[in-house]
Amino acid sequence: MTADWVIVTAPTDRGHRPATVLAPALAELRTRYPAIVFRLAVQGGSDTPITEALDDAAAAGAQSVLLVSGQTLGDAKQDSWLARIVGHWLRLQPVGAPQVRIAPLLTSQHGFVDLLGEAVAHGGTPARQTTAPIQSPAWENVPECARHVLVCRGPRCSVEGARETSETLTAVLADRGLDDDAVLATVTGCLFPCGQAPVLVVYPDGDWYSGMRPDRIARLVDEHLVRGRPVDEWVKRRLDRA
Repeated sequence: MTADWVIVTAPTDRGHRPATVLAPALAELRTRYPAIVFRLAVQGGSDTPITEALDDAAAAGAQSVLLVSGQTLGDAKQDSWLARIVGHWLRLQPVGAPQVRIAPLLTSQHGFVDLLGEAVAHGGTPARQTTAPIQSPAWENVPECARHVLVCRGPRCSVEGARETSETLTAVLADRGLDDDAVLATVTGCLFPCGQAPVLVVYPDGDWYSGMRPDRIARLVDEHLVRGRPVDEWVKRRLDRA
């Protein structure tokens, strides 16, 4: 193995966080390959984005970085995004940046059959009828927030700094004393106008903001979410509220 760094990637951190799920595996790999730095990164979500992990590798003086998908089954869209993200990062690097390689899918490795065989041999645990139901009275009520802010954490928005945008929004809302009854902030998957990244949407106003990096958040909160005056110069589109 020739890589200085290995970055295990996941498409998103929705559901169980990959950093938690893959922690035992990464710990074992560090024991097996003590000379290699192992990190985890996601294409979208609140965990470390791939570009940030690559930045860390470059800052540490890595010469070769290998990206390994932690997924078992392939996803053409995610594979395409991974290649785009790495290409975008490489175009921004100076001469002498680490060489980046993308590993084949786990399903193409001989050991994948062994993993399936182990699952078959284990036999599983019995399913039961006493699990929590898929419906609950607690999930009947629509939130009564005055405004709902959607923060895109799709692949391109994540590359452009949406993680920091989301964290800054949470901090500023708390500083202004705006709880979920006033402003409900939700991290989403791709909202689609990727060329406007990072994208943020305020409902029910219908204002779609573009280029919402952390340094814009305090003004957005104070002017739009507190005073009710959208910051028109950052609004890419305003939906018809008629």
